Amino acid sequence: MQTSVNGKTHVHLCFGDTADGNKGDIALVTYIEVSVGKQKLNYFHWLTKTLDEKKKLAAANPPPPNLDVLKARIAELEKIRAVYGKHPQPGRTIEPQVLAFAAPTVFTLPLPEGAHWLKVDTRLDMQNPEVENATIQWALSTDKPRDVTKVMSGIVTIWKRGTKAAQQTMGEFNSMKQAFADMFERRLEIVAENIYRRSPGLGIYYYYDEQLSELLSESDRKLLAAMKDDWYFVATPNPTQQHLKHIDDSMLSHLHQFARKAWRRPVSDEETKKLDALYFASRAKELDRESAAREVLVRVLVSPNFLFKAETLPPIADAKTTEVPLNAHELASRLSYFLWASLPDWQLRKAADDGSLLKPDVLAEHTKRMLRDPKASALAKEFAGQWLKFNGFDEKSTVDEKKFPQFTPELRNDMLRESVEFFTHLVSDDRNVSDIIGGDYTFINERLAKHYGIPGVTSGDFREVKVAQQNRGGLLGMGAILTKTSRPHRTSPVVRGDYLYQVVLGFSSPPPPPNVPELKETSKPSSLREALMQHRTDSACAVCHERIDPLGFALESYDPIGRFRPTDEAGGKIDDTGEMMDGTKFQGLAGLRDYLKKNEPQFLTQFTRKLLGYALGRQTLPSDKKLLQQMQASLKANNGHFSAAVLEIVKSRQFLNRRAEPQVAGNP
Repeated sequence: MQTSVNGKTHVHLCFGDTADGNKGDIALVTYIEVSVGKQKLNYFHWLTKTLDEKKKLAAANPPPPNLDVLKARIAELEKIRAVYGKHPQPGRTIEPQVLAFAAPTVFTLPLPEGAHWLKVDTRLDMQNPEVENATIQWALSTDKPRDVTKVMSGIVTIWKRGTKAAQQTMGEFNSMKQAFADMFERRLEIVAENIYRRSPGLGIYYYYDEQLSELLSESDRKLLAAMKDDWYFVATPNPTQQHLKHIDDSMLSHLHQFARKAWRRPVSDEETKKLDALYFASRAKELDRESAAREVLVRVLVSPNFLFKAETLPPIADAKTTEVPLNAHELASRLSYFLWASLPDWQLRKAADDGSLLKPDVLAEHTKRMLRDPKASALAKEFAGQWLKFNGFDEKSTVDEKKFPQFTPELRNDMLRESVEFFTHLVSDDRNVSDIIGGDYTFINERLAKHYGIPGVTSGDFREVKVAQQNRGGLLGMGAILTKTSRPHRTSPVVRGDYLYQVVLGFSSPPPPPNVPELKETSKPSSLREALMQHRTDSACAVCHERIDPLGFALESYDPIGRFRPTDEAGGKIDDTGEMMDGTKFQGLAGLRDYLKKNEPQFLTQFTRKLLGYALGRQTLPSDKKLLQQMQASLKANNGHFSAAVLEIVKSRQFLNRRAEPQVAGNP
């Protein structure tokens, strides 16, 4: 077993008893390997070493400030260490570095900091006298544990070959091989390889119907019956033409369902006939059923209906018509890609099928439901990432890594994760959008907290932390933003100020005049103010620099990789004051945040403009002014809740309609 554990502090070993009620279902975990960075650690050795180190720390005099946390960690690790070398059956002994578990059970392992991959070697306990009856499943889970009291779908079953169960499986396999000669032989080959081996050992098998019937609930039995209706010919050694027609009909039915889902709308009779014709034409070329189905799948996926969010435009009789209402399925697709960046789910498709989605109250309820769904994290990541320009931060680094060796790929990933987590919770928890610039919290893990100098964060998991006292909070204190708006080896008040002026507040600045020399990259932070004065001597430059430089200077207390610094590299005091053209003065992050709060209407204008543009997939237009005002009014009336702006968009004329194009009217 192996799995990715990026960002996780624990992993669950899940052992399921799938058949007979714990008769011989004992698994041995012989080796655990965990990857941390480029290192591959023996988990047992890491556990032992970590325990020794933490016990020494706890026994130090004076005791460490986090003694309670340290003791809790020691207790957790000792609990794990005590299980090693212990067998669940009385009188049985195993090696000291082996774990043994009787199913069903879930065993949780704490992980080293920075772990990103876990590999676990597991085998059935063949020395158990009851192993002849053993049927067991095992799996890893990094989220919530699997339900080990039920069959774990998608997880193979382990058993001993040469048993009665093996003989049963062999018969099942032969029947399936005859019925699915052109479809399933290749995917069942692994099963056959296990079964055909003569020596006793482990095998993998599929449940036979009688066994499943004993394990499944009533609803699951009905589902199984429906599946058997599709595949009843499995047990037929010599399928008739009627059987073969049945499989063709069933195959086509599934292909039609796939096309409907891929095209995000019902498939017309004409389109269905074309897909069916392609399937049978492929069969006529002596392609097997699986290959013929692949041809149809390819046709569906290369269709403009899949590649584009097509919105049909019916013929327009009135030349004055400027907008055409979306139909229910087009609206479902537009809503889903706005909130989830993905296709509609079954609930949304159902509301589109019966037309209820066109009712304002139903549309509003689906919008609220979708905002609460975990898939709404796509809205947070894509919308905020595009607007605030942190998308791709984890893929490309502009930092001088020789000067800043602390800026590792792991730290870069954590900085991006901080931004994504912040905006995900802004959406899912329906928080005040003003928190973007005025929030006193952020989402960090232990590694990022250490980088920022924030105490009390000891987990690898990201969690919400109040950070106003640590000169953090909201967008302005995020490492990804501070790093992205810096030069490779120094800060840049100009870049940071311009980012706030244009991206966050939405003001426009003219391009710099030609032939303006760049600041020498040798300029030290302490000389930046003086160096920037050369740009202000040019009247064409001064107009912009007087607007943007003060905003950037307020963030000078943060170095090129986002760390707070009371002094510059030369040990001189940082001057983080700013003065705007109107005489307004502020200092540092707190002062800058207060200044931006006073300009909140401008920020809300920019926020609503960017959100509307993202929802519609276009630039905002002068005709959108009224809607933007409504969005801002709704935010003020609803305590800034994110959903208020979304609901105004969803019920708007712009969202419910598409613009007419009379010159191409009637073209699909």
